[in-house]
Amino acid sequence: MTARFILSLDCEGKWGMADRLTPSLDRALSEANLRAAYAALAALLAEYEIAATFCFVGCFVLPAYELRRLPLRAIAAELPYLVGAVEGIAAGAEGWTGDWALDAIAPRHEIGLHGVTHVPWTSMTAAQARREMALVPLHPGMTFAFPRNRVAHPHILEEFDILGYRAAPLPRSRLRSLAAEFDLGAQPDADEPMRTPQTIPPGHFVNWPSGPRRLVPLGLTRARARLMLERAADAFGVVHYWSHPENVATAPQTLAVLRAILQEVARLRDRGRLVVMTQSQYCHARAREHARIRGAAVAPRDGVLAATGAL
Repeated sequence: MTARFILSLDCEGKWGMADRLTPSLDRALSEANLRAAYAALAALLAEYEIAATFCFVGCFVLPAYELRRLPLRAIAAELPYLVGAVEGIAAGAEGWTGDWALDAIAPRHEIGLHGVTHVPWTSMTAAQARREMALVPLHPGMTFAFPRNRVAHPHILEEFDILGYRAAPLPRSRLRSLAAEFDLGAQPDADEPMRTPQTIPPGHFVNWPSGPRRLVPLGLTRARARLMLERAADAFGVVHYWSHPENVATAPQTLAVLRAILQEVARLRDRGRLVVMTQSQYCHARAREHARIRGAAVAPRDGVLAATGAL
């Protein structure tokens, strides 16, 4: 049997921390650091010939002149999460616009969506979620990662022709999340139930060696990944890892952690025991499986950027 491996990256700039942007984090997420992080990730993935899903915050990849046209100040009056973003954009601060990031990772990788403003959907009504999705042009057939993994109003995604979304992990404290990094018995994910939009297994966070997480030995991370991937290969399981390019910008050692995981992925792939998938490829595979069961045909859709530059 074979394992299926997915790597997704939530691409946020400063939008992901708009409600908790400290001075040190503000400095770390400079444009220079962000550009270096995205370039390093693209080079690492090319080295191991692995395609990933980069889920961008819609506002982050808008040019500055388009971003200033959005009614963000009015929206921030309802959703205080955005106050820091509005102030940063007005001041011309770096880290809020990153349309260059699309060029940094295209055309090898899938482009997904990580919300439009990064306001958690659990903080929005259904009407507010629809309004935010309408702020930027979207390409049909994209996949989605909910901001901060807080799943809400998933039916709205179907209205905007979203193909699938990453499911939410089970809630746990930071201490339990850290302890999980030492668990060599970690299990791969089983397939999510077939539905529309398709849910994608929630997966595992790529350890971010910052603060207490610096205590996790790199060799242990590699061993955990290797054992999990081998279990997945034995049971046709899914191993989905996710992270942020911004984690590389703020803690460059994150790249070494990801390299250790990808070395294990490439080893099994080259032995024919693993298939690398993007999020959209996973959704298409599940749809084909469902079609075989029901005897129906499925037309593929690609979760990539439209030629117009729309998300």
